[in-house]
Amino acid sequence: MKLKYLRAKPRKLVEAGPCIAEMGAMIQCWTASGIDDPKCAQTAKMLTDCMKNLPTKTKKVNTINYHLARLQKQL
Repeated sequence: MKLKYLRAKPRKLVEAGPCIAEMGAMIQCWTASGIDDPKCAQTAKMLTDCMKNLPTKTKKVNTINYHLARLQKQL
């Protein structure tokens, strides 16, 4: 049996969001005192500050498929 193409699929990792704690505090404040309550202004400010300062994600280049394609010629 000869394979036409060799290819590996990367594993998918589930990552928690960086602002999940602030989002939880915001939802908890909303359930406790209502959405339009001025008490939640501080938690809303914390959430918006966190969302503004998100780190940019750099996509890691996976070279396994490059090497498999290169070595395919030798098989």
